[in-house]
Amino acid sequence: MAKRTLQRKRRYREVAGSGAWLYAAIVLLLLTPPASSADGCSAQDPCIVSGPAIELGGARDVPTTGLAASLRDAIALSDPARHLPREAFLIGAANADHDDSYSYRLPYGDDVSYEVLQGYGSKLSHRGSEYFTVDFRMPEGTLVHAARDGVVVLVEQSFDRACWAEGCGRYANFVVILHTDGTTGEYFHLAHDSLLVAVGDRVKRGQALARSGNTGYSTAPHLHFGVYRREALGNTRSVAVRFMTREGVINEPRPGARYENARN
Repeated sequence: MAKRTLQRKRRYREVAGSGAWLYAAIVLLLLTPPASSADGCSAQDPCIVSGPAIELGGARDVPTTGLAASLRDAIALSDPARHLPREAFLIGAANADHDDSYSYRLPYGDDVSYEVLQGYGSKLSHRGSEYFTVDFRMPEGTLVHAARDGVVVLVEQSFDRACWAEGCGRYANFVVILHTDGTTGEYFHLAHDSLLVAVGDRVKRGQALARSGNTGYSTAPHLHFGVYRREALGNTRSVAVRFMTREGVINEPRPGARYENARN
């Protein structure tokens, strides 16, 4: 665990490292029902699976109302639990088989474009588990849209600060959406109190989720977007995705480039 924590330092989604978070996680785990199968939940048997952290989803068939209700109840149990860091949750299927044939929408509106600040493998922070993620230069208050259909499983909007030091990642606002193939779409650095969706909402591709901001581990307003697969040991790792744009399919967003969403 210590080694994994060190590897995640100075990245967007840092482990909070606080005993209070661990206590809150244990409280939630004690109230979660046991898993129905080794693979996790399904729409037919939705549940929260107990484990080393709080596990949500876990099957190719996205959980619906049962999971959503359990999530709302669990996260509302105590005030500290409402601000658990992203790393306290194991979301989606372990080693999910990402649908590589899917072309994602750019995570913003139509007829607009935003500069790519960091693309795949950019040296500043897109290394290791964050390799296949994209940063878009985006003014604060810009609407952020879903790049793919799914279910909202985790949100945070309480923070209003950004900094560039160890531990700053815990101040990021975000939305996490569970996809049908067991991967997650994750949108970070959102504006304070700007969410337009709630845990349990089923969202459509292109639906507005929140407004962009400058929160967490950040030096300037931008949107951090990535699709992640949960590995067997609990780590998350970004996966390469392609985007459908007016120029056609883009397999690797280029830093400095600007792209518009394809017309329907």
